[in-house]
Amino acid sequence: MSPLERKQIILPNSPENFLLREMHERLQQGLVVWISFGGRSMQPTISGVSDKVELTPLRNDEPCRVGEVYLFLHENHYVVHRLVNTKADKYLFRGDNCYRCEQVCRQQILARLTAVERADGSVTHTDSDEWRSLSRQVLRRRRVRQMAYNLLNQRGRRWESVVYFVLLAFLMWAPINGVGIPMNNFVLGIRVDHLLHASVYLLCPFFLLDVTKKRRGLMLVVALLIGVFTETVQAILPWRGFDINDLLANFMGNLVGWLLLIPYFRRLKK
Repeated sequence: MSPLERKQIILPNSPENFLLREMHERLQQGLVVWISFGGRSMQPTISGVSDKVELTPLRNDEPCRVGEVYLFLHENHYVVHRLVNTKADKYLFRGDNCYRCEQVCRQQILARLTAVERADGSVTHTDSDEWRSLSRQVLRRRRVRQMAYNLLNQRGRRWESVVYFVLLAFLMWAPINGVGIPMNNFVLGIRVDHLLHASVYLLCPFFLLDVTKKRRGLMLVVALLIGVFTETVQAILPWRGFDINDLLANFMGNLVGWLLLIPYFRRLKK
């Protein structure tokens, strides 16, 4: 294939694009349209690089069903995404590879996806068992990813932080030294109790993100002070004791957890 044949022409995704305007007019005439859309928002169900999609215009009285994929106009852009929820006259769409949703009215929904042509020429119809199975797999992965996202975002961290610091205080101050667990054994040359201290404090910087307003230096200082405080309190508890090695393990856990957040801070800076 020559360089000229490999060259792609990128056209704007808007009604000003003459191809998309032609597509819109044909759909309004009740005609079925085949077209390619770029992007990765619907991967892996639809590849924006090689797949073509068949769009069938909607009748005015045709209901939109959750789970189906539709073409709609959102903020002057044509989008092919999956319908995830409806409320009154509002329809909520999201790409299979996206976290952000689009909310539109019924009048903005133009067509329903009815088939996908792959790069090898095979065609998958959306009423086939193959498509339904692929969609179920994608939706299951989406639910798992959404749960993880909810746990890691700011709203999820609010209650998780409370749970974490309560458990941290319990592990550091509760009388658990005599429960029969051998703490003087070694794993990879490291004592089990020191490894436990480091692993417990590994998450401390993460749960301080909102408290320190994502200030990297302040976060590390606060995390280290928490390690000093919890270990110092053990000195006045009759069932626990202060150990400088445990304190160093606390420091190491905090430091490693803080270093793991460096890529996150770099993205924030960008």
